[in-house]
Amino acid sequence: MKLLINGIGTYGAGSRIGPARWAHHDLIVLLEGHLHLVSGGETLALYAHDAVFIPPGTDFVGTISDPGGVTWVQHFAATPAELPPVIPRRGRPGILRAVAGSEVVLALLRRLHVLRERTGDDALRLALFRALLLELAEAPQPRGAKPDEAARLQPAITWAERNLAQASSLQAVARQAGMSESHFRSLFRRHRGQAAGAWLRERRMSEARRLLSSTDLSLKETSAAVGFSDVVSFNRSFRQFHGLPPGRFRQANPRAV
Repeated sequence: MKLLINGIGTYGAGSRIGPARWAHHDLIVLLEGHLHLVSGGETLALYAHDAVFIPPGTDFVGTISDPGGVTWVQHFAATPAELPPVIPRRGRPGILRAVAGSEVVLALLRRLHVLRERTGDDALRLALFRALLLELAEAPQPRGAKPDEAARLQPAITWAERNLAQASSLQAVARQAGMSESHFRSLFRRHRGQAAGAWLRERRMSEARRLLSSTDLSLKETSAAVGFSDVVSFNRSFRQFHGLPPGRFRQANPRAV
């Protein structure tokens, strides 16, 4: 296996990806937004945290829908024996639904993006990418989800991930989707294969960790930025999730100067 171009792209609503036809494999992970991918006369709808594998020699074109999107892309060359069974070898693109929202996958994507232009790290990049393929391939696929349900969920999910200070509860997120909290929970699990509460907690704790290690915000400011009304609740949640209180986490992960 050989890794080629890698990067993160941000697209406004209506932007196009392609048309393209590559001689290598293409992995596209949608981090934010909504993407319509057309290949072989078929239109495929992708939502945040979906991944699509495009085999070599496949014609495709993508269109970003409102309100825009962020994609992570990796071009790579591989033999059939080097790919997990769920990844298509030829023919049409293969979509893995809701597989890229876990903290492990997001951390792998971030690390690969950082390493994309560094020389001397080829072995590390390849090892991380193999780990990413396995994580994507082994993630459970949601069953029984319908595209129109995903379309109802996605604006609320995007809003929450961009406005964590206001997304302090699932009730607040469900309100953005125009549905009850119980209905939101049900649709979320059916479409994404994950509990909505676990997803929101992961997003808040991931952002808190980022703020603590990369900014000078106080603990009170950090807790407010991720939707907590008081520092005591934030400290307790952070410790339960990460295994140590936020103050000690910051001491162990000082901001780079």
